[in-house]
This record gives sequence, structure tokens and C-alpha cells, in this order.
Amino acid sequence: MNVLRLFFHSPISRSDKISDRFAALSRQIKSEYKAAFGFNHKRYMIDGIAYEELLPDNPQTDIVIFHIHGGGFKVALNNFYRRTAEKYSKLFGNATVFSVDYGTWPANELPSQMYDTVKIYLHLISVGFSPEKIVFIGDSAGANLALTSCLYLRDNDKPLPHHIVCFSLWGDADSTGESRIKNAYTDPFYGIAKRKRIEDNLHLLRRISAYVQNADRSDPYISPCCGDFTKFPPTTLFCGTAELDESDNDRVFDKMKRAGVDAELFKYEGMCHCFQLFAFLPESKDAFSKAVERVKSCE
Repeated sequence: MNVLRLFFHSPISRSDKISDRFAALSRQIKSEYKAAFGFNHKRYMIDGIAYEELLPDNPQTDIVIFHIHGGGFKVALNNFYRRTAEKYSKLFGNATVFSVDYGTWPANELPSQMYDTVKIYLHLISVGFSPEKIVFIGDSAGANLALTSCLYLRDNDKPLPHHIVCFSLWGDADSTGESRIKNAYTDPFYGIAKRKRIEDNLHLLRRISAYVQNADRSDPYISPCCGDFTKFPPTTLFCGTAELDESDNDRVFDKMKRAGVDAELFKYEGMCHCFQLFAFLPESKDAFSKAVERVKSCE
């Protein structure tokens, strides 16, 4: 975490432009992905929405992972997340994984990404996959879409998935959470260097992303922190105590518990936003283990 802070909080780094750079790369680089040994990979298109299937040669479970990648709604599905899908498959006993490649901003405005996600999920059910076996897994903006999609499904009397797993949820488009100030100096990606005054950098710490400028930021289909989670499926949340969005996870977890949801929040001391993507970390391994344990305990 110190190394990340040293790099991203340096005078030459523009942390507010990180996702823009990754987004541009994800659209420009042509994918030459080849699935790891033991997997078959297929691409599909339904009503203009792309999604991908990762099918193991030797499945040992009937759990199906519905993978919703992160990247601030701007980053397209890319090879890093395709490798992440392989990891999720192995974690859950060689599970089949479907990864939705929702439309990205600025060509597609919120909440269109939620509707893309819902459409692919309902398509999978229509071709025979049981919602009782489907697990939503998302990180950051993907965790947002996991929750907003389920809010929409519930509100429209559609079948809900078996379980939701959220890593480092981004859930408040208004950036009002208290951790935006508490963790101003600890978040390596979106925080600020200790040489800077918080009062002079509130425009960064509480910034309103361009992709929600014209949207109702209190809409639960955009900000799940504003949602009601009554009758929600079991949900497991993970976050670090060093990330700006820590309090988004706290708020959603508190709302879920008050709504009677079977919810758990696991927080990792000193960890940054989406720390689990650094799969070699002991904290990441522990989070993955807890995710598997929780999903299986709710069967």
C-alpha cells in the first residue's frame, strides 16, 4: 500500500485521470485472449450487448458465476478481467462464468449499464440457467451494477440470483460518505498526498464523476446507497479500511441488516480499493476464501 501511495501520490501522477487512461486502453487494445488450459471461451451478442462464457472442461459444481467487471463504467471488458474470471471459476470448483460486456461511457449513459446487465442475466435464465444457482460477483462499478441490477429485478418481480458478492462497492454518486475525508491520505488511487490540504482538494475527494452529471444521483438504480434492500438475496461485501468508498460499504451493509437481509461485511485493515485484484496478497486470498465459504453456506 505504501508503494502504491508513493507512486500515485507523486507530483507527476494524476489520480483523477487513472480510470480515463485505463478506459482508453481497454477500447484501443485488440484482445488476443486465449483461455487457460482446461477452459473453453466463447463470445456472444444479444440485442447489441456482448457477453462471454468461460466453460471449464471439468466442472465440479453447478454454481454459475455472473461476473460484472469494474472500471468506473468507462473500462470495457478486457483480458485482465478475463483472467479474473478464470480465477473465479477455479475458486468455486470450476464453475461456468458469464462476463457481461456492458456499454461504456460516454457512448452509453447511466443507468444503461444496469439495463445491459439485467438483459444478459434474464437471457441466461430464459435459456435454462437457474437463478438459484447464479452468483453475482462485481468489483467497484461492477459491484454497483450487481446491486442496482438486483434492485431492478426485485422491483419488477423478476427472479433474483442466489447470492451477491461485492468487492469495494462504489455506491454513492454524490460522494457524501465520511470515509471520503477519513481516508483522504490513505487511498492510493483516489486520495491525495499528505503534503496537500484536504480543504483545498475537496473537489477531488468528493468529485462527481462526469458520467453522473446529468443523472439523478439519488436514484437507487445509480446510487445503491439510496436503495431499500427488502427481500434481497444473501449478500457478502468486502472492502479495505484505506479506501475512499469504505463508508459506501458500511451504509449498504447497515441498510441490508435493517431490512433483514443475510448480509456480511468483511473489512481489511489498511487495504485499498479493489485490493483483491492483487491476488497474491494474503488479504485477497482470505477474502476469496470467505466469499466461497459464504456462498456455499447459503446453499
